[in-house]
Amino acid sequence: MTPSNRRRVLQAGLAGIGAAFLDWRHLAAQTPGRNLLAAPRAPSAQIGADAAVLTAPRRALVIGNSSYPVGALKNPANDARAIAEELKRQGFEVSLGLDLKRDEMLQAIGAYGDSIARTKPVALFYFAGHGLQLAWRNYLVPVDAAVERPEDIKARCVDVNAVIEGIAKAANPMNMIILDACRDNPFGRDARGEQKGLSQLDAPPGTLLAYATSPGNIASDGEGANGLYTEHLLREMKVPEAKIEDVFKRVRLGVRRGSQGRQIPWESTSLEQDFWFTPPRDLLRQAQEEAERLREEQEAERRRREQLERARQEERERLRREQEAERARLEEEQRRRREQAERARQEELERLYNAELELWERIAAATGPAPFEDYLRRYPSGHFAELAQLRLDQLLAAQGEKPVQPAPVQGNPFTQGSARADIGYKLGDSYSYVQLDRDTRQERTRFTATVTELTDAEVVFDSGLVLDRLGNALRLRDGRRFSPRQDQPLEYAVGKKWTTRFSVQSPQGRRSESHFNFRIVGRERISVPAGTFDCFVIEGEGYAMSEAGFRIALGLKRWMAPERVRRPIASEQYRKVEGRVGPAPVRFRKPKPPGGRSGVLNNERIELVSFRQA
Repeated sequence: MTPSNRRRVLQAGLAGIGAAFLDWRHLAAQTPGRNLLAAPRAPSAQIGADAAVLTAPRRALVIGNSSYPVGALKNPANDARAIAEELKRQGFEVSLGLDLKRDEMLQAIGAYGDSIARTKPVALFYFAGHGLQLAWRNYLVPVDAAVERPEDIKARCVDVNAVIEGIAKAANPMNMIILDACRDNPFGRDARGEQKGLSQLDAPPGTLLAYATSPGNIASDGEGANGLYTEHLLREMKVPEAKIEDVFKRVRLGVRRGSQGRQIPWESTSLEQDFWFTPPRDLLRQAQEEAERLREEQEAERRRREQLERARQEERERLRREQEAERARLEEEQRRRREQAERARQEELERLYNAELELWERIAAATGPAPFEDYLRRYPSGHFAELAQLRLDQLLAAQGEKPVQPAPVQGNPFTQGSARADIGYKLGDSYSYVQLDRDTRQERTRFTATVTELTDAEVVFDSGLVLDRLGNALRLRDGRRFSPRQDQPLEYAVGKKWTTRFSVQSPQGRRSESHFNFRIVGRERISVPAGTFDCFVIEGEGYAMSEAGFRIALGLKRWMAPERVRRPIASEQYRKVEGRVGPAPVRFRKPKPPGGRSGVLNNERIELVSFRQA
């Protein structure tokens, strides 16, 4: 066998070696065209989780119904055409339907479902027109719907819940469902349901569900060529490198400001991967390279099997030894590349965080809404976004804004509901807790904290505890102090995600830096000494880096009932030393319960015993 032939055989044999995916933590999207602190990004490091979404085909069904015999609308057909054109520009294969009857809508939706089940694309369904609710179910209104009584709605309209359930069965990587269908009910008084607008609905797995306005409220048809919601959606879809959830956060802010709070869009999300209409070039390039690598690997594997079947046992053994040596070389090379990419990623993340922190420190004491609105446009999912949104709401309220509120969801079987943090602390509010060992359930201590002082920014307790108005700790009873942080959300909804990063200084002057990712994972009814409460369950995981270079794994679980109590109903905290690391923190690994107590700093549970609040 010639050297060149042996080299090809060796390469074919090595083609089955899987290259480990590089770690990637997506950087906050910045937009040069909109003055959003544009800057070079660190090398993309993990693409495995998002490669399927980035390289998948794109498919969309867009429907706009305007020509209703009763309650004709000006803009849905215009909105649908504009959305369809923009999606085509973004690489979607688009089916557009205008002024569809019920049979036509069902046929289009059925064909769409079959298509996404077959081709497994990133899929988007958009509807503009009339929509209404009955018995907590939402319905899209065809142009031929003749609704005289509530009983007609189910038979003559299109059930949104059934559409979503059908789309979910396709098992494609990601779905986006956008309903600009909250305009006023066009039918007579006898045909109206229990509530106006659409009913709240939780998104199924792998889905983002977006309404033009909050549940139970009405969206504007708009005065221009497009409705107010779609006008802002078209603008934000064009922003390069904007994550899908940031697109809708900016749309929500723009519509809210454009309607003076009379219309506030609403979303429910269960997305696990990120999506960009226009993804970062380096991330897209790496995803395409990864897909190509997998295709080449499969083809090389096929050739390898054919060649090895023809080769004699002696030649196969020789190739195996060469392959092992080459595999070891490649693995070492990949390890070095991962380390280099991780260092570059950490340096870039640090630079971006410092720029965001500098901006926040500059505006935190501002007395007008503009700086906070600007911050939220730049950092919709930033490390201080919950704090910025609270401050913006306070300042807009002081100027007279009265934003619409989501309709009550009591009795709605399709949602776990939503709530808003209660920041109305009063002097004399008091909360008593018991601290337990999480493993043994043995009591460690009891403590009570009573509000003794209130300022615009702080809530001070007699125990030495100091909180900000959102309920985040600024100083603990033991004297530890914190930089601005956002452990607590302003708005509660299952699936909500946010991040925080803050420094901690002990009374002895020791400092550490903590990083946390939070998510509201569900609702749970729990009983503690203070009673039984229906709670939102928040889970957080992250790590802390001490000045001495030790990495500490952090786990946090908190039960909150914001409709009844301002402070936690219960919480569990876990901290364990993972060891000394280099200057760049390594990727966080979710801590598992240790076999022993070695390295465990604390593993505690705190439960509410009693409370008194105005």
